[in-house]
Amino acid sequence: MSFKSRDLMAPDTEPTDGELALVMREARDLATQRRATADAWVAGRLKEAPMFARANTKARRTDKSR
Repeated sequence: MSFKSRDLMAPDTEPTDGELALVMREARDLATQRRATADAWVAGRLKEAPMFARANTKARRTDKSR
């Protein structure tokens, strides 16, 4: 079997099924990783929100008493 070197950047080169599968798998893995990062960020903000709200409420009560 003779394997011919392919110029993947040539305009007339079509990707093989294996190449497409690899790209799709990498894209899916990256999207999954980004989603997990975003979910962790949102979870962190949701944990901080009640503390921030309580601190703001205390600050407002202190300001009104002056």
